[in-house]
Amino acid sequence: MKQVSQLDQNGYFISVTIADESPLEPGVFLIPGNAVDVEPPIVPENKRAKWNGAWVLEDIPPPEVEPEIEPVELTYFQKRYMEYPSVREYLDGIVKGDQAQIDAYIADCLAVKAKYPKPE
Repeated sequence: MKQVSQLDQNGYFISVTIADESPLEPGVFLIPGNAVDVEPPIVPENKRAKWNGAWVLEDIPPPEVEPEIEPVELTYFQKRYMEYPSVREYLDGIVKGDQAQIDAYIADCLAVKAKYPKPE
């Protein structure tokens, strides 16, 4: 076994990893994918190391700031949709023959419609 330097897909040093000796060719080591057979770099704080035939130290870029998402005004239809009672309540009332439950469902729907009237 021998230590090698593991890189990410862009060539930046990630960690030290192990290359195993080939069982078929003594003295030949099987280097893992995206690894190089070189000593790991000494990386100062706020830097990162990239392999480019030799170690190149770079400043760690600042994290990307997520753009602020402006709130979107919902349409009356979207507001109604989120507040309407489940149609299951209505169907349950029909199946049970429960007129009070059916009337309550209709009243709840009308209250939502009154709260979010259709624009003219």
